[in-house]
Amino acid sequence: MSQVLRHKIITVKELLGLSLTIPEYQRPYKWTSRHITQLFEDIDVHKEKSAYRLGTIVFHQNKEQQNVLNIVDGQQRTLTLILAVKAIIDIRLAEIVRQDLKNTLTELQKPLDDFMARTKFANNISQHNLHQNYVDLKRLVSRKEDFTETHIDFLINKCEVVTFYLEDISEAFQFFDAQNARGRDLDPHDLLKAFHLREFSEAEIALKGASVVYWEDQKSEALTELFEKYLYRIRQWARGHSARYF
Repeated sequence: MSQVLRHKIITVKELLGLSLTIPEYQRPYKWTSRHITQLFEDIDVHKEKSAYRLGTIVFHQNKEQQNVLNIVDGQQRTLTLILAVKAIIDIRLAEIVRQDLKNTLTELQKPLDDFMARTKFANNISQHNLHQNYVDLKRLVSRKEDFTETHIDFLINKCEVVTFYLEDISEAFQFFDAQNARGRDLDPHDLLKAFHLREFSEAEIALKGASVVYWEDQKSEALTELFEKYLYRIRQWARGHSARYF
């Protein structure tokens, strides 16, 4: 990459205090109750540690809007953390004994409310999972004997994420691709979608949103087959190369 890669380790409290945006090119929110359960089990197991890393988040930081951070990678994790802290505020804030913890949750209330107000999810999958996970999270945080103030403090102040900041959107996607190549493989059409959607102008927001909805309604398996068995091979053969393996 041509530019200097800026990175920083921040707590969940610091993350949720940022001005975050979910770009329209992002995939649907697909985390389910299984991921929620795993998160809470991790918190319980590691709660005595001085710090615990939850993963990596990649931001695209527009030069004209330095205070706005578009989440290129880490959407699933970030949204889940937002839902978790929102549930804690809604269910437990009034009865928190520790004043410092109550102050922190109160401070996070506005940035979370602002995020909720400006973020829209057109995809039905996202809407369903967000609603269901929030219901599950409210149930989990309401169990005071299992999810104590110690757990809340650990989640907010000691759980951390590694954040990367890139101003060039192309390089942000390259970094996103490299990160995901070490975990679950991305389908080629996911990056193609992102590549094209970022070319929409500000005057084409409605068309951009409609394109995202249409794209996500397509069957992923069919698109994968189209790219892997046909488009890739045609491209390779046209260049005189072998196309046996994608």
